[in-house]
Amino acid sequence: MRKLHYIDKSKSDWKETWLQVRKKSIGASDIAGIVGLSQWKSPLSIYLDKTDQMPADDEENIAAELGLELEGFMRKKFVKYMAKNEGISISVKEVPYILQHDNIDYFTATLDGIFKHPEKGKCILEIKTTSEFKRDAWKDDNVPDDYYAQVQWQMMITDWEWCYLVYLIGNRTLDIKLIERNEEVIKNLTDKGKDFWENFVEKNIPPAPIGLDADASALKILYPEAIPESGIELTGKEATEMLKIIEEIDDAKSDEKAAKNNKKTLEQILKAKIGENEYIKVGDKLITLKTVSVKEHLVKGSSYRKLHIGKGK
Repeated sequence: MRKLHYIDKSKSDWKETWLQVRKKSIGASDIAGIVGLSQWKSPLSIYLDKTDQMPADDEENIAAELGLELEGFMRKKFVKYMAKNEGISISVKEVPYILQHDNIDYFTATLDGIFKHPEKGKCILEIKTTSEFKRDAWKDDNVPDDYYAQVQWQMMITDWEWCYLVYLIGNRTLDIKLIERNEEVIKNLTDKGKDFWENFVEKNIPPAPIGLDADASALKILYPEAIPESGIELTGKEATEMLKIIEEIDDAKSDEKAAKNNKKTLEQILKAKIGENEYIKVGDKLITLKTVSVKEHLVKGSSYRKLHIGKGK
């Protein structure tokens, strides 16, 4: 691994610098979204971030700020835990660098801490704070999939074998999970990370949406308004695939949760295909995505795009 950039958290602009560097690479917090294991990030939303199309978010994120504030406290608790449970005295060091893979420049990671274990050698310390609602996800030996992917990515970057994940649930339960390097998972993450970067980011091609709220927001950013009277007509294999999606949307109009989630994903794929056009024709189907303006009255004026599937003329 290489030290890519020094992060001095005593400076007020450290986060802005860190975010700019992160946009040029796949970090550990990105990989779960890229492989579809995150409920907050999707391949499409990460693509917008990496291609500098995501608007700046000036909203306060209290949970994230609190997590940063608690890191020092949790490091101290971890040192005490290791003395009590493993009978060893350790010193946890902060890592004020973005770390870069030795051979793949666009693979990076930032670590919450590192330490030397007398038997396991160099180890990663990852710190997480989560809400009471997520308690079941940590039961027994469980580690949430997105966090597991994140620490495997960190072990891939460092080439180390072990990560201690210390987590705080609802500000009242602190515990530790020991995670071993998993070569099969790392191979999968590496392959999908390369594919995402080389075939989407570098080629400037948006990946398909997968049905998350992050995708709905991303599509609004990519295609905020329709160009009046513009459209495309699909033929051949592309038309066949799109007609199948339209049929599945029609079949998914029941009230069942799974059907609703499936319908959302399919509609997002359809919206992505229409893009900035106002309609597409597929066989005897006319699908419109027109801009609807809401005049200012009691609330601020706005606009949105409304999807409609009907018969073509």
